[in-house]
Amino acid sequence: MLIVLPGLASAVIGMAGPLPGALVLAIREDFAFTASDVGFSFAGFYLASALVSQFAGRLMTRWSQLALIRLGLALCAAVAVGLALWSGRWQLFAAAGLCGAANGFSTPAVNLLIARVVPSHRRGLAFGVRMSAVPGGASLAALAAYLVVGHGHDWQTVYAGYSTLCLATVAGTGLIGRSARSAPEAPQPPRAGDGAGEARGLRLLTFAGLMAASGGAVLPPFLVDGMVHGGAAAGEAAVFLAVGSWLGMGARIVVGVVSDRLPRPQLHLTGVVASLMTGSLGMVGLALGRGTLAVGAAAVVTFGLGWAWPGLLHHAAIQLYPRHLLRTTTRLQSGTFLGGLLGPAVFGLAVTHLSFTGAWLGSAAVLAFAAVAVCGVLRRAGGAKAPGPWSPAGETGASPRQRDPRHS
Repeated sequence: MLIVLPGLASAVIGMAGPLPGALVLAIREDFAFTASDVGFSFAGFYLASALVSQFAGRLMTRWSQLALIRLGLALCAAVAVGLALWSGRWQLFAAAGLCGAANGFSTPAVNLLIARVVPSHRRGLAFGVRMSAVPGGASLAALAAYLVVGHGHDWQTVYAGYSTLCLATVAGTGLIGRSARSAPEAPQPPRAGDGAGEARGLRLLTFAGLMAASGGAVLPPFLVDGMVHGGAAAGEAAVFLAVGSWLGMGARIVVGVVSDRLPRPQLHLTGVVASLMTGSLGMVGLALGRGTLAVGAAAVVTFGLGWAWPGLLHHAAIQLYPRHLLRTTTRLQSGTFLGGLLGPAVFGLAVTHLSFTGAWLGSAAVLAFAAVAVCGVLRRAGGAKAPGPWSPAGETGASPRQRDPRHS
């Protein structure tokens, strides 16, 4: 349960981001909601996430990670109830911001919970499940869109159901055993061994995550509208969003299992580069393809393979920079949140003022540039032997049982 429930909680909270984009066709029947509005709504979600995540470290020194996760779910449930009862364009923007704030403090808490209490030989799988939260949230949003388009439900009813899902997940977190629940994190003061090289490496890794997230974050809010522009029917586009999301979830879990078998962070970064380049090619297919099969195949490739990188990137980060897990996870998560802010906002403007073709090609270029940045991290990581998982540099000879936080 410890491996599954944190990822499920992240997926439920993260569903609030792509939900307006998935429901956009039904929302437009009630009031104007343009592609730019979809982009700014999704960007507002990640803006709030990025801002609040800066304070997540302080929050985790006061409250346990599990308490912050439950608080985030409860906040999303309350916001969804309010939106179901009182809907409008500005209400959607406000809901995105509040749910983004919940995402901002709960996601680093999930990452640290995994880092602290999951056994070392299962952390890759746990991070894979956790990182499947984004396509998982998109899949739930696609299911909601299918119910609205195919069965005539109101989109406000979807938000009411979403609030119930949040509360059910809060109840589900009670299944985590008491022995696996973490306490508030102790403050992490600077250490004598912390060098400028480590700080530069972490900054470069954060920048790479920012660029990768900028290119990939446009898929959940814009895929349905973009596929309709490419010649697919609205119902078919929702189905492809769901299928692509499931493939993305499966790919992240599979690479997580593989990363447990091949624990070298250099191999993880190589996998990140391959995933980003595949995603870039998939974006080109979305830009140039016409017809349901062509754009559907490009969507599946982009989701299934181009979105497999986040778990590998986080797993590599905590192996390369294990001295300060709290700092590493909050900075890297802040970078990906900021990418989730910039990507959809710029993409929405590009669609409004140019076309979907130009916007998809721009995202393809961003993913390719992110792959180049990860190559820079890979060269830096190859120049020095990374310390063993969870053992600071200079501490050698510890057995795997001694290095595992659950046995300390």
